[in-house]
Order: sequence, then C-alpha cells, then structure tokens
Amino acid sequence: MPKRAVAKQSVFISHISDETDVAQWLKAALARDFLGMLDIFVSSDRLTIEAGRRWLDEVDKALKRADVQIVLCSRESVGRPWVNFEAGAVWLRGIPVVPICHSGLPVDDLPPPLSMLEGIALSDADGLIKLYDVVARTLLLNAPTPDFTALAAQARELEATHRSAATRLPVVANPRVLCAASADYAQPQYGFDMDVAVVEKHFPGRVTVDRALTAAGLLDRLTTEAFDIVHLVTAVDPESGSLIFDPIDPTTRMPASDADVMAPGAFAALLGESKTQLVVLATCKALLLAVEVATVANMAASDQDISGREAADWEECFYGLLVKGKSLYKAFDLVRVQRKTPIRAVRHHDMLFA
Repeated sequence: MPKRAVAKQSVFISHISDETDVAQWLKAALARDFLGMLDIFVSSDRLTIEAGRRWLDEVDKALKRADVQIVLCSRESVGRPWVNFEAGAVWLRGIPVVPICHSGLPVDDLPPPLSMLEGIALSDADGLIKLYDVVARTLLLNAPTPDFTALAAQARELEATHRSAATRLPVVANPRVLCAASADYAQPQYGFDMDVAVVEKHFPGRVTVDRALTAAGLLDRLTTEAFDIVHLVTAVDPESGSLIFDPIDPTTRMPASDADVMAPGAFAALLGESKTQLVVLATCKALLLAVEVATVANMAASDQDISGREAADWEECFYGLLVKGKSLYKAFDLVRVQRKTPIRAVRHHDMLFA
C-alpha cells in the first residue's frame, strides 16, 4: 500500500506589502533549514496563493490552520491595523506568535499588544536561535543548527538594502483620475457634484467623469485606459464587499438578487490591469472591499455612514495635501488628525503624486 502523506506543520508569516523582500527571505531560510518540512504561508508570494483564488479567503484559511505565526515588525508595519488583526486572530487561538523586529525597530520599542509577546531581532544570531527553537519545539521537530552568525549577517545586509529602497519613493507624474458614480449615486442628494468639483480643482485637465457607471463600463474603462487614481461614489454590499451599480433597498442597503454588481476580487484585478495606485471610495461601509483592494493598491474608505458634505470636506484636505507634495502616507496621517471624518486608509505602498 502507498504511504500516506504526512501533513506539514504550518507557519504563517504576517507582513505588510512593502516588506515582501524580508518575508520571502525569511521563508526561504526556514524552508531550507527545516528541510522543506514546513508549510510556510506568505500572502505576497505567488507560490503561496494560486492564481484565481480569493486572497482574503486564502489568508483566513491560513490563519485558521497556522501552528506558529511570525509577525515582521518595523516602524512602518507596527501601526498597520491589518498586521495587528492577523496577530490577534492567531494569538486568540493560543498558538505561539513571534514578533521579529527588523530595519531599525528595537525589540524594546514594540507597541502593545505586540510588546506582550517575546520578540526577537532579525539580525541578532541569538534571536534567530530562539526563533528556530520556538518553531521546532512547537511543531515537534528537531531544531536545525545552521551558521546563525552568518544568517544574522545576511539579515543585516537585507535590512540595509530594504531601508535604502524604502527612502526612495516612486513618483506618479501628472496622475490621471477617474471620478465616477453609479446613476443612482450621481443624484443630487448624494453630493457627487461636490466630489467632481474637488477632484477637478486639484487635478485640472486630468479627470474623466462618469455619472452612470456600470460594471461593464468600469471593466471597459480600466482595461482600455490607465488611471492612477480611481475615485468612486457608489453603493457597496456590506456582506460581500461587492460594488453595486443598481439602486439598493433604502432600509437594508442590499441589492436585488439580479443587481449589477462587481465582486471585490474582480475589481482588484481590474485595478491591477489599469495600474491604479489609489482608490478613494466616498461612500459608506466599504472596508471589506478595501481589504481586497489592498492587495494591489492603496485605498481610502469609510467604515461608517458619511454624508456627501463630510466626504467632500475630507477630499478637499486630502487631495490638497497630495498636490502640495506630501507623500501618500503623510497625507493619510495628516488628514486623519485634521478631519474627523471616519474615512480610513488601507495602505499598500507609499508614493508621491507630482
């Protein structure tokens, strides 16, 4: 009889997209030194999530089956809500969570709740020994004994390269903007005219306006034209995160069963095709969609009900900061303290819009 395959133990590496190089280096080291006995999940790795799979679903499955979680921590990543959500989701299951500090963040500077865990430094040989021991002990494996001093030296070189690259922000020159609303949300009570006025003020001559957006229309625009910024005013299904282009039930805010919709994964794929860098969705309760969009682009979306006037006020401040030369992340941070509008940033990578 053929031997039954032994299930590999699972390690989940949590990281932000800007630190993919660090995550993949660590994955390669663990896979090599543990002789391929680990199933290592890195969400940014194309070999981890097969083409056509829903990114959020695959992350959720990986979190649920993880035996050990490694959280890559830098000054940039520790404030990100998604990294802390992943860490909290695994920690509640009672399995080991190991924060690994890198690129200039000392272990002593870890903020709560990560500071409650025993963190290590990626470029410290003793810290790497602790990491390998935790993984081996938890997964009932023998701890490998590579040259940890050499491994730590490799980590220092990687950190230096990563920090150098992080200081050079990409620049989007003369950004093209799609400012669009469904026919329902283009009606006066939703304030789309205010959105158009703000966007055209800050990006004169570079704005395409669509007041009757449909799923087919969005598909056509994002596959035939390149837009650096996509500014949308349309409904979002609170349960699935799908964009809704038909009128919704005013009480339930749900679409009809045969409504014109676009699923989050399909929207994210189109953004990648158009090479869109930023999505602003100036409507209500769109953070579920934002999580999917964050795999390919930055996004600003609301997690609460907002009025058209509130959205326009936030946009005036935010876009004004961008055209004044503030980086995207800096604009996100500044508008958050200048305006109390419940629009949240879901970050993918920093840049400048010139």
